[in-house]
Order: sequence, then structure tokens, then C-alpha cells
Amino acid sequence: MNGKTAFLCFLLAFSVSTVDARKQPEKRWISSLDNGNDQLQGLRQQIRDNLRSSFREERLQVPLKIYLYRLKANENFFTVVTRTGQDPDTLASLNGLAHPNSVGPGDVLLVPNARGVFRRNGSIQEVAQLRQSASDGKHSDFDILKGFRFYPGKRFEPEERFYFRGQVFAHPLPGAVLSSGYGNRKDPISNRKSFHGGIDLAAKVGTPVLASAPGKVIHAGPAGGYGNLVILEHRYDYTTYYGHLSKINVKKGDTIIQGQKIGEVGKTGRVTGPHLHFEIRKDGKHTSPARFFHP
Repeated sequence: MNGKTAFLCFLLAFSVSTVDARKQPEKRWISSLDNGNDQLQGLRQQIRDNLRSSFREERLQVPLKIYLYRLKANENFFTVVTRTGQDPDTLASLNGLAHPNSVGPGDVLLVPNARGVFRRNGSIQEVAQLRQSASDGKHSDFDILKGFRFYPGKRFEPEERFYFRGQVFAHPLPGAVLSSGYGNRKDPISNRKSFHGGIDLAAKVGTPVLASAPGKVIHAGPAGGYGNLVILEHRYDYTTYYGHLSKINVKKGDTIIQGQKIGEVGKTGRVTGPHLHFEIRKDGKHTSPARFFHP
């Protein structure tokens, strides 16, 4: 991308004036995905108009706007893609989704009136707060868009699409037994209901732990309840966590290939027995590893 194109994309991301940011947020909630919904038809038309202009002139015919939709029973990510006429890459990049199955009934999706790819400007934490504020209906377009650069008409790179479809991550401990799944559970130590942000894979102390995907080591050492922990940073804001290790075979800053031994199963930290605690996160948010491989 040349400098002129990048500058145009930057201007598009700030196309809503600062005056709008001071007004009461305009809640553009889409009430339903029925064909008879005039608001939905209007959104589809805006997407078509912007698609034509972005390909011809690298600009948007209709100013960039953000709509919100709360998924209903039996609806999923692809329902919204199909019914709005949006593109999977656009919805995934704006909403920071790790996988198509990251959303379901009751969840809110941000739906822009143009196709393209959103890249965050701020930190993962800052953009996460903007998304949450938008999902709560407490937003203006300026508030949301100031966290992103928008590239109209662009698509994911092939590798990024592989990540999103769950075709990159491999099992970090082949042959292990799933001892605790992802989500709400009864904590084995406190006996209280709590959220479990990963999966636990039981194996003997010393069993090799393998990198689930290529990446860079951003942490290798003790980390509270995780015990000895390795965190790998991957492309497109994905990270993986490997906890309770008895031994760490890498150091911070190392570049790792998929399947490389990064440590050994242990029982360090807050545990009841030897196992690997494994997490996959996207933009700092937990997501179920079962979406990427069978545990």
C-alpha cells in the first residue's frame, strides 16, 4: 500500500467529526434480520453503494457508520454475514473475533455499513474497552472508529483467514486426557463456581509440551496461580498460554516454530495434580481451544 492510499484510509477512520462525539450516542440497533425490516434494507444498500465506490475510487460513497445487532436464538456469525450482505473479514476484524463460533445468541455484533478490514490503532486493552462500550450501546461512531484504521474493500490475508477459521493451532499435548473444559465450572480448590479461561490436559510430570502455533515468547517464568508459564505471541493478535509447567525450555524473545518443545508438564502454581493449563486468546480475550482442535 502506497503512502497516498494509507493516508486516505487514515482520513476515512476519522470521517466523523469531533462534534458528533460530544452528542448523545446514536444507537443504530438493527431490530431483526427479516427482509421486511426497512433499516436492514437500508444497511444493505449502503454496503452495496460503498462497495462500488471503494473499488472504483478507494473512497466511501456513504460515510462510515456502525450498527449494532444482538443475535437471536438459532442465529450465528454467518447468519449476520448473509442477512446483512457484509463480509466475514469485516465483521471479524471490527469485532476482534477469534473464530466464527466466538459469538452466539445474546451476543452483540458491530456491523459497519462498508466492507473492508479494520486494524486497531490503540492497545489491545483500549480497543477492547471501545468494543465493550459499543456493545453496551454507549458509543458514537467517532468513539469506536478512533481505535481503528479502516481499509475499504480490503480482505484478510490468506494466513489470517486460516487463523480465523481455526486451521492453524495444533494440540499442545497429543495423547493427553481432558480433565477440565473451558467455561463456567466448579473450582476444584475453592469449590465455588468460576470461569475457566482455558482447558486442562492431564499427563505425567515431564511430558513434553509443544507450541500450538509458530510465534514469539513474550513470557517464560513464574506467574502466580499459573505456576511456571510460557506465553507465545502469534500473528493477528492471538496468544497462547501454557501453565503449571515443571520445566521451561525457552526464554523471552525466542522465536518458536509449531510443534517445538517449550516445556514439560508439571504441577506448579494453583493445582490439584499434574496437568497443562492451555489457553488461546484473541485481542486479550479468552476463547475456547475446542474451536480450533479436538481436545
